[in-house]
Amino acid sequence: MFFRILKKDLKRKKSMNIILLIFIILATTFLSSSVNNLISISQSVDYFMDKAKTPDYIISTYERAKSKDFDNWINTSKFIKSYDIDRSTMLSKDNIKIKDDSKTREFQPFGETLLQTQPKKYGKILDDNGEEINLKSGEIAFSLAEKNKNNLKVGDKIIITLGNIKKEFSIKLFTKDAIFGSSMNEMKRVLISDEDYEVFKSCKEAGVINNYYIMSDDTTALDKEFRGIDCNTIISVDKSLVHKTFILDMLPSAILIIVSLCLILISFLILRFTIVFTLQDDFKEIGIMKAIGLKNFDIKKVYLIKYIAITLIGVVVGFGMGFPFGNMLLKQSSGNILMKASSGNIFVNIACSVLVVLIVLLFCYTCTRKLNKFSAIDAIRNGSTGESFKGKLRMKLKNHKNIKAPLFIALNDISCNFKRFIVLILTFCIGTVLIIIPLNAINTLKDASIIKIFGIDYSDVLIETDKMDKYTNGATREEYLKDMHNLEKSFKDSGVDIKVYGEVMYRLKFNAGDKDNVLTLMSFQSQESDTNNYNVLKGSMPKLNNEVAITETVAKKLNLSIGDTIYVQIGKEEKPLIVSGLYESMINLGQSARLSPKMNIDFRYLAMMSPFQGNFKGNVDSQTLVNKLKDKYPNYSIKTSQEYVSRYIGSSLDQLDAMKNLIVAIVIGINALITILMMKTFISKEKGEIAMLKSIGFRNSSIRFWQSARINIVLVVAIILGIILSKFLGPITAGQVFAAMGVHNIQFKVQALEVYVLYPIILLVVTTVIAYLTAEAVKKVDLKEINNME
Repeated sequence: MFFRILKKDLKRKKSMNIILLIFIILATTFLSSSVNNLISISQSVDYFMDKAKTPDYIISTYERAKSKDFDNWINTSKFIKSYDIDRSTMLSKDNIKIKDDSKTREFQPFGETLLQTQPKKYGKILDDNGEEINLKSGEIAFSLAEKNKNNLKVGDKIIITLGNIKKEFSIKLFTKDAIFGSSMNEMKRVLISDEDYEVFKSCKEAGVINNYYIMSDDTTALDKEFRGIDCNTIISVDKSLVHKTFILDMLPSAILIIVSLCLILISFLILRFTIVFTLQDDFKEIGIMKAIGLKNFDIKKVYLIKYIAITLIGVVVGFGMGFPFGNMLLKQSSGNILMKASSGNIFVNIACSVLVVLIVLLFCYTCTRKLNKFSAIDAIRNGSTGESFKGKLRMKLKNHKNIKAPLFIALNDISCNFKRFIVLILTFCIGTVLIIIPLNAINTLKDASIIKIFGIDYSDVLIETDKMDKYTNGATREEYLKDMHNLEKSFKDSGVDIKVYGEVMYRLKFNAGDKDNVLTLMSFQSQESDTNNYNVLKGSMPKLNNEVAITETVAKKLNLSIGDTIYVQIGKEEKPLIVSGLYESMINLGQSARLSPKMNIDFRYLAMMSPFQGNFKGNVDSQTLVNKLKDKYPNYSIKTSQEYVSRYIGSSLDQLDAMKNLIVAIVIGINALITILMMKTFISKEKGEIAMLKSIGFRNSSIRFWQSARINIVLVVAIILGIILSKFLGPITAGQVFAAMGVHNIQFKVQALEVYVLYPIILLVVTTVIAYLTAEAVKKVDLKEINNME
């Protein structure tokens, strides 16, 4: 008997059951794939590092800056179990050319390019499959970042020139690097064979970096001990900090997981609505079954069997779709990370599928408690038990003469039966938030002012010349300033009036008087510029010789505030400085300092440097002058602030843009399905009202307008709520990603035209069309249905 009832019910409500089935499939697919991916992503960086044999502690120094104290320490420290030295040769953009047929084109480096061989013990460079790379003579392997930046492909010819040494290579593959592979790391390793590297190794003109890969059981004690060593380093990080540098690469995956969880929530909201609505629609059948003697639990079994059948079909399909869908998402978001295949976690998919079944049954059983209130009298009196009702009309048409009757009825329906539309409002609202938060995050990363959170002053143009490498290879400050002045003069002679200034970086040790609490910070210093154009939170940038600005993160770690004294060690000398201001920067995960431009520091302590920066004088079109400089100085790398930052986040932005489009498509699809479901259920429930309207002269078009207008009004309300809600949810979702990178007070860039106009119109148009087309079902409502009106 139950199966006969089930068969008839499935045929009777075919559309609603199909839509419900689709939502269960979506819920299962997204739940299994997102949970699987969450586990996979959380394990992937550790998995990547283990595969690459990433050391516990990494120190990079210039070979020219060798220190006897350092050499003695690394060979005698009790906290060092073992170590290996990885020697790299620094390449400038002019050392590398890309060969196209008989011509060559410029190579655009991501940052510092390091030429080397495969490390012998630790810090291995891997291929896409996680295997160690071994190259033959004449073969070369670039990072994925440099592949994307230069549109490289396997088989391309590369010419490397160092001094009098020149050699042609063929690209064999592209690498994944657990140490320097993240988007936040400027250093990228280029791999060649041992045989080829021996040829370039003899070139004395090239700058050489020594990377020390250290294995230790206590990196905290090791780091503390190392802070007391007099040594000029480029970087000194432990494994956990390297892990954190991949946070920007994990951003697309994190957004997808949030999207998946929101879509699961939508699926279950609709599922519950469908179950409750079906029970209310079946009051006659339930009353009759009670009248013939069936008990409440026996009637509940009818619905349990129905939803078990639909759920099992949906779960099986969703279980199967979860594997390819999950792998597709992982492939899209893997980027620089070596990912585990989600298909390996089959038990996660099984557990999620079982969870969906249990949740559906729980929803169904919980909702069927309403059966206890239904009685045989409901079936006899069409849902009425004989009690009197107050009028539902909350709006009076005579008071709103300018509103057309169909729109008036729609507004009155919503005001009188608001609970009926809550699920619809919540679902549309979640969809709107899903679009707006990623959109605001993407627009923030695309905005030119984002350069400030990278610790660099916003300027009209950034210039990398062919002399940039010499400053970290022993050149003096005088030579640096002379080249900078000559560059400014050359630009002016070319007809571009510009102020050129610079920015250099040292790695210096700071403390607040406690020698046991020392921080090694990236310390930036402007050259011939006293700008205050940074993300200043309190106070100001340093102006006097004895002032310094620190990030909020550093201030908290050293328990400092504006006006306090902090001590910096430069070589053997320790200087007291006054904290003039607090600012925010993403560099080194928020741990950096800015020195006064007036402080005189020997360039032998120089660690790295930014490109020269320039601001055009007068009221001019910046982009036109940038293009003019690019034409006149083809050997220089000339970029706007936005173009410069894109080298850090370009690949992540491409993934986020693709995901934004995917999210919009999913939200539109969900809205369409929900609209169809709601319209079907409303029309089914309101056949009596529709018949009455027809009988008093309303046309089908007016009734369709009434039905679809309710959906549109609800959607407009949901979009407004979504926009408001996104302002609060943005900082606690996407904002936390920026906070993990050291920026706790990120101000999201809102493109008003997109957020408030373009995407709301897209949602409104699609939903309106779907609603109006679905409302065509009112034509089939017969006038005799007026007898069934409550």
